[in-house]
Amino acid sequence: MGVWEELTPQQFAVMISALEETCLNQVIYEFHARSYWQVNGGDTSQAPDPLSGQELRMLIPEFADVVSDLIGRGWIEIREPWMPWDESPVMTTQEIRQTLADPDSWIWDEHGGRRMVGLMTTATWNDLIATI
Repeated sequence: MGVWEELTPQQFAVMISALEETCLNQVIYEFHARSYWQVNGGDTSQAPDPLSGQELRMLIPEFADVVSDLIGRGWIEIREPWMPWDESPVMTTQEIRQTLADPDSWIWDEHGGRRMVGLMTTATWNDLIATI
C-alpha cells in the first residue's frame, strides 16, 4: 500500500490542495467536494450543495489538527503572504498555531477580506512520493 492510500480523506484533501499550491481557504471545500463525489459514485459533473457557514466552522478544528500534523511530518508548509512563495517568510510555530486557529484562514470570501495563506508540499513529501 502506498502513502496516498494510507491518507485519511481529510489528509488527502490537504495534500491535493498543497500539490495544487492553493490556499488553506480551499482545503475544506476540496474535502467537501470529494466526499460528495465519492457518495455519488465518482460523478464529478455535479457540484455539491454549498457548505453552510456553520458546517464549515465546525470542520475548522479538525482540519487545523490535520494541517498541523502534516506540517509536523514535514510534508507541507504554509506561508503568508503566499505569493511569491520564495519571498514569503517561513512561519514560526506560534504563527502557525495562530493561523490555523483563525477562521479567516479557512473561509473563502470572493469579495476579499479573508486571509490568503498558501499551502505547498515540501521536498520531504516530494521525495516520499517519488519512491513509490
